[in-house]
Amino acid sequence: MPYAPLVYALGVLRFPPNPAIEKLKSDLIGTFRGIYPQFDEIALNFVRANITVGPEASQRVDSRELKMFQFASPDKGWALFLSENTFGLHTAKYLDHDDFFKKFREALEMLFSVPGVGLEWVEAIGLRYVDLVRSRPGESMNLYLQPWVLPPLPEFWEGMKITQGMYITAYKTTHGELRLQLLRNPPMTLPPDLNSPIVQKNNWAPALPSGDFALMDIDHGRRFSPLEKFNVDRICVILPKLWSSSREIFDHAGTEHALKVWKGEI
Repeated sequence: MPYAPLVYALGVLRFPPNPAIEKLKSDLIGTFRGIYPQFDEIALNFVRANITVGPEASQRVDSRELKMFQFASPDKGWALFLSENTFGLHTAKYLDHDDFFKKFREALEMLFSVPGVGLEWVEAIGLRYVDLVRSRPGESMNLYLQPWVLPPLPEFWEGMKITQGMYITAYKTTHGELRLQLLRNPPMTLPPDLNSPIVQKNNWAPALPSGDFALMDIDHGRRFSPLEKFNVDRICVILPKLWSSSREIFDHAGTEHALKVWKGEI
């Protein structure tokens, strides 16, 4: 599909926290600099509220800062990110799944080669794909996406028009858990949670379309309980299975008209 609407792809690995990763900055920069030479250190702030109700009602708010490293390619089209419990590869220049999995494998092998990184156990792995579905002038999203993923319009209200809408569904699959989110005409071109420093640093958000558009966000992951021993081959066997279900959802969500547009047939 030369005109496929994919604008963002992510592969992520979560593991038990290793606070020592912050001290390995120099070693990590040296390991990744051949492919990902551009380095950023980002501080993310998290706030958590704990509220107890009843006779002994109380409220406690905790704030925490999480350091994250990002290593980007020379053109910032691809980037790795690493925190004390998360490692990922993300891109706005996705070619195909084979190319993505090859780069992810290489990145995992490089990370594992750094002494002291402590990558022994895996908690979860996942893939995420965001498609920016644009309509051509004079066309509506109804020509591009199936009714089952579009926020519905009540038939009894004549003359009403959708300006914004959201559809979210979670599924249990053979290989894990899949979440499908469809945002119609949102105020931004990436999901809100991706409006974060590690994405902003790369300037990946596309321009806001002038016509009818939608963000199709597919997140498919697998959790390991009990934890699984880290093994690159094992991870790279599971990733294509997660991808296949995500791709199947994408193919069925699009209409025949959309597929022809994305293939350049019309």
